Amino acid sequence: MDANSLIFGSIAVVSLAIFFYLGRFKASSKQTERDDRIDWSTRKFSLGKMFLYGLGLACAIALVAQIF
Repeated sequence: MDANSLIFGSIAVVSLAIFFYLGRFKASSKQTERDDRIDWSTRKFSLGKMFLYGLGLACAIALVAQIF
């Protein structure tokens, strides 16, 4: 095992420990029960629109790749 593995392995272990320690805490009711919360139940884009945008983008990339 080299020093690089030890350093980055220990950073990963410490990061996971901090993540799981801080994950125990819950946000206060002042943060969770606000009047100006984002409404996550409505969708801005439908799945069909996203598919068409992706298809158009893929076609545009293929066209540019064909030109160059």
